[in-house]
Amino acid sequence: MRRIKFFTFGCKANQYDTQLFSEVLSKIGYEIDRYNYEIAIINSCCVTKKAENEVKRLIRKTIDDKKEVWITGCLVEKDNLKAIFPTAKILSREGFYKMAKSLGVYGIKKFLGHARAFVKIVDGCENFCSYCIVPYVRGKISSRSISEIVDEIKALVENSYKEIVLTGIDVGGFGKDTGQSLKKLFEQVNEIEGLYRFRLSSIEVYYLTDEIIQTLRNCWKFCPSFHIPLQSGSDRILKLMKRPYTYDGYRKRIEKIKDVFGDVTLTTDVMVGFPEETEKDFEKTLRAVNECRFLKIHVFPFSLHPQTQAASFDRRVPECVKKERLKMLVKNGEDVAKEVKSGFIGKKCKVLVEEKIENYWFGYSEYYVPVLVDSSEELKGTIVSVIPEKLIEMKNNTYLYTRTILP
Repeated sequence: MRRIKFFTFGCKANQYDTQLFSEVLSKIGYEIDRYNYEIAIINSCCVTKKAENEVKRLIRKTIDDKKEVWITGCLVEKDNLKAIFPTAKILSREGFYKMAKSLGVYGIKKFLGHARAFVKIVDGCENFCSYCIVPYVRGKISSRSISEIVDEIKALVENSYKEIVLTGIDVGGFGKDTGQSLKKLFEQVNEIEGLYRFRLSSIEVYYLTDEIIQTLRNCWKFCPSFHIPLQSGSDRILKLMKRPYTYDGYRKRIEKIKDVFGDVTLTTDVMVGFPEETEKDFEKTLRAVNECRFLKIHVFPFSLHPQTQAASFDRRVPECVKKERLKMLVKNGEDVAKEVKSGFIGKKCKVLVEEKIENYWFGYSEYYVPVLVDSSEELKGTIVSVIPEKLIEMKNNTYLYTRTILP
């Protein structure tokens, strides 16, 4: 029996694929061994140059360590890795998917190393934002059937997973190719017996119609937290990015969500240093972060991909300016996040406990706020109702803290 270890880069869809691939290989006789392995399987990412470089650095190191290297994921679709790493075995995602189906594996049963399980509902993206490589390496929208998704979640629930994250490359694009309804999917997931709660990994603002917002509000198992990419607060930059909305349109959808849900949190992605971004454009993004009151922002510097439209844009922002803007935006986002978190002090919330951090139990509330629970009880894997008492700083993060566990 040959021993393998997975190294996964990138998004939640990649993390899901790794779990699926590991279950497929386990079925044909491979053993997962994190410490004493012969084969390193690298599930790659190429969404940024930084991610690409990290992947290639790991490949070189693993080859130098005399391990057998298999490479899959997005970078396989983008570059001729066999020419760069001739001793490595190149495996396409499609090859893994076909192998899974041939073995009767249509979903995952576990999600190793995680308290919550990610379930991929759709692959592919057809949005073609001017900066993004993803549509070129992930292909067209490909939706799974609702029945297959529901069956997979039921199997995970049977293995004691209490929370599911519905994920995909373009979650809101679910059903474009099959005619299935995102509304119906949410409603059926909400009815799964034994599932405590579910959330979305990320969804574009233009998919959040009044009907979808109200549907999620009616799903009592849905966690009231949305990750909605903004990318920029400047309409001029959004247009250059080929993002099909204005900041005003984005803000109005955010206001609608807050009106419908009441208590709800928002997280987002923001890019800095996009070609032609001026100081005035950047100031609009800073203002947007303050207005929308995000719990967390993922800030990315613009990364040039030769295959994309943005590669031909002039007036590129100098690296030193990108770094300064990134630093400012991160600091601004952290300040806003502390204010958002403090709004949950004294309010009852339910925390899925994941692990111990120093002497505290750590987990996320339904609002995706990180919480530390001060208790001597064994809480791992449980959902506890608590009342946060204060904010505390630890390990470069700000947490809600509580000693108050409700019956």
